[in-house]
Amino acid sequence: MAHPGVRRPYPLRPRFLVLGVGGLRLPCPLSLLEWGLLLLLFALKTRALLKGTRFGVPWGAVFALRALPPTLLFQVRVEGKEVRLELL
Repeated sequence: MAHPGVRRPYPLRPRFLVLGVGGLRLPCPLSLLEWGLLLLLFALKTRALLKGTRFGVPWGAVFALRALPPTLLFQVRVEGKEVRLELL
């Protein structure tokens, strides 16, 4: 239980990116995207350390989608087909 007045920076409920093409909806867990970004940043940070250069990790950018409410991110309709990307 959190202390009074302490707010969690990101909600801990499961989040999904949903790609809709026509009538088909393909959900992708947001945590999968976040772990992929963390793995990429880890590889870039390791490469920079081995070269002896600096590489700042943008932690806020990795978890930016978690702070958004459920919303429609992208929607296009072409020749009767609709493509949407939603955050649920």
